[in-house]
Amino acid sequence: MSVEKGWRFPPTHGGRIDGFNDPGIAHFNGAPLSSLARETIQNSLDARGRLGEPVHVDFELMNLRSNDLGRDELSKAIASCKEEAGLDDDAKAALTVAEKIIDKDNVPSLRVSDRNTIGLRGDHWRALVKMQGVSHKENVGAGGSHGIGKYAPFAVSALRTVFYWTCYEEDRKQVEQFQGKSVLMSHESEEGETQGTGFYGIKEGCRELTGVDIPDPFRLLREQKPVHGTSLVIAGFNETKDWRRRITSSVVENYFYAIDNGTLTVLIEPDGDDELEIDQASLGNWFTKLLEEGEDTGEDQDGSALKQAQAFWELSDGDEPPVEKQDKELGHCRLWIRVEEGLPSVVGFVRGTGMLVTTQQPGLLRFTGFRDFAALCVFEDPKGNELLRRMENPQHDRFEPDRLPEGEREQGKRALKRITDWIRGEIRKRALPTETGKPTMLSELATYLPDSQPDEPFDDDAHADDDEPENREPGFGERVKLQLKPIRRRTPPSLPIDDGSSEEGDGDGEDTGTEGGSGEGENGGGGNGGGAGEGDGQGGTGIRGGGQVRVKEVGISRVRILSIEGRENCYRISFRADDNGVARLELGEAGDSSTIPRDDIRAVSDDASLDRVQLIKGERKHLDVTADAPIGDRAWRIRAVLSEDDHQ
Repeated sequence: MSVEKGWRFPPTHGGRIDGFNDPGIAHFNGAPLSSLARETIQNSLDARGRLGEPVHVDFELMNLRSNDLGRDELSKAIASCKEEAGLDDDAKAALTVAEKIIDKDNVPSLRVSDRNTIGLRGDHWRALVKMQGVSHKENVGAGGSHGIGKYAPFAVSALRTVFYWTCYEEDRKQVEQFQGKSVLMSHESEEGETQGTGFYGIKEGCRELTGVDIPDPFRLLREQKPVHGTSLVIAGFNETKDWRRRITSSVVENYFYAIDNGTLTVLIEPDGDDELEIDQASLGNWFTKLLEEGEDTGEDQDGSALKQAQAFWELSDGDEPPVEKQDKELGHCRLWIRVEEGLPSVVGFVRGTGMLVTTQQPGLLRFTGFRDFAALCVFEDPKGNELLRRMENPQHDRFEPDRLPEGEREQGKRALKRITDWIRGEIRKRALPTETGKPTMLSELATYLPDSQPDEPFDDDAHADDDEPENREPGFGERVKLQLKPIRRRTPPSLPIDDGSSEEGDGDGEDTGTEGGSGEGENGGGGNGGGAGEGDGQGGTGIRGGGQVRVKEVGISRVRILSIEGRENCYRISFRADDNGVARLELGEAGDSSTIPRDDIRAVSDDASLDRVQLIKGERKHLDVTADAPIGDRAWRIRAVLSEDDHQ
C-alpha cells in the first residue's frame, strides 16, 4: 500500500497558535554561524562511536533541486504565513525572501554531517526532530542539556527549514531515517488553522521516511554504502562571504582541546585552493592564520576569545605537567597554569566532551594584583561531568547550582566552591608577584592595603623631595596629613586599649585618641593613638594614658606591604620615615573607624625586632614580618612611635 509523502503542518485543533518569532531560533540570532558550529559539533561528540577513532564533522555547501525540498507545498505554506503576518513587517520581509528562494530551481544549502558516531535512534531521534525543550543524550556527561541547540541550524536558514538523516546499526542491520522540519508560523491550510512547525515525510502522523523512500541527495554514502552517523541539510543557507572563517574560528575557539587530543577533526568545504581541515597537526597553524588575518568574526570582534583559546591550547599542549585533584563529586580534574606577561588572566573550564564551556565562572573572574596568567581546568570523570552538565546554563557559559533540583543544590554549590577555591589557591601560589613585579598605579588607599604590584622600586628615592610645599596635593600612596582641632569627648573609648593604657593617671585630661587613656595633659590633639589633655598641641604628639610617658609618632609615607614569594604568610613592609630615631612599629587591621590591634605580628628574622627599628630620615626601610593569623587580603594601618630615649 502506497503512502502519501510531502509536507504537513498539523492542525491546532483549537490549541496553541505560533507566531513567526520563535524563541529557540532567536536565541542564536546574535552569532548564528559560530553557534551553528558549536552546537552541531557538540551533538556529534555526544554520539561518539568507538573509542580511539576521532569524530569527523564536515561542513559542505551543496545545491539542492527545489523539487527535492517539496517546493510546491512548502511554497504554498510560506505564502499562507505571509498573509497571516499582518502588520509584522519583519516577518513579512523574511517570508518574502523565503518565497524568492523556494521558487528557484536550485536552492543553496549547507550540509553538516558526522562520521564515526553511533547515529540517532529511538528517543534520541525524536528529541532532535520532534520534541521541544528536550535533550536526550546517549552518554552520561554529554554536552547538551536544554534542548535548545537543535534550533541553531534554523537561525542560518532563510527558509527556516532543515532536513535530518541518520544511519545506525540495529540487530546487525543498517537502519536509515529521514525527515524534514520547517519552523514557520501558524497559518491556514486545507485542514484549517495549523501549528507553526511542519514536517516532511509520511503525511499521516508526520512520520519519518526510511530505507529506499529516502531521497538520494540527503543520504551520506561512501562507496555506495550509507555511513554510520548523522547529517542535517540547512535549506536556503544564508551564505556570507566569510562564513568559512566564522565557522573555523568557532571550531578552533571552542574545540581546541578535543582537536588536540585526537577526539575531533573538522573539514570545512575548501575555498578555492585552500584546504580547510582542522586536526591535531594543523591546529597551531590555524591559530596563527586566524589571528594574523585579524578580521571581525562576529561575536569575537577584537579576537580576544581566539587569543584566550590559543593560550589555553598552549598550556595543555606544553611540556609542563598539570596539577591534579580528585574531588568527591566532580571526580578527576586537571589544571594547567602558566604565568607570563601578556596572558589574559582568565580561567577556562573544559568538560569531558572536549568543549570549552566558560571563562566566566563566578569566583574566578577578578585577580587584582596578580601577575598575568592563563589557567585551564579539565573535568574528566563521567559522573562529575553529568553533575556539571545539569548545572550548565543554556548559553553554555556558566555553571549555576540553582538549576539543580532543590535537594541537590547544596551539593552543587559545595562542589563548585571546592573547585574554585582549589583553582584560585593554585593560581595564587604561582601568580602573586615578587618584589620585581611590574609597576602599577595605586590609589590613596595604598597606605593601608597590601601591595602586590608596587608603583615604585623599594630602593627608588627619585620621588623624595624635602622641599615640597606643605599644602601640595598628596601623591598616590602618600600619607594624608590633616590639620584638625580635636573635639573633647567625655565618653571613654569602647575599643581595647593596649600597652597599659587602661591605667588611670592622676590628672584631669580628656581622652580623645583611639588608644589613649586619661592622664595629665600637656599637649592635646593626639594623632593615631595619642591621648589628649587640656591645651593646644600638634597632631601626632600627646600623653599616652596610664602615666607620664610622652609619645611621639614619626610620620611615614610610601608604605608598601608585599608578599614574599615561596614563604607562606610572610610579607615585606617598606616605608620612608620623615624623621630620625629608634621607633616601635605598631600594626593593626583597619576597622570601619578605628584600628584593631594585632599583637601576633613579629619580625621574621631572629635578629630583628619591631620594638626597636632604626629610622633615618628620607631613607626607605624594609622589614620582613609574619604572624600566627593570615596577613594578606586585609587593610592595614602602620605607625612608628619613637622610643622614650629618643624624644625625652
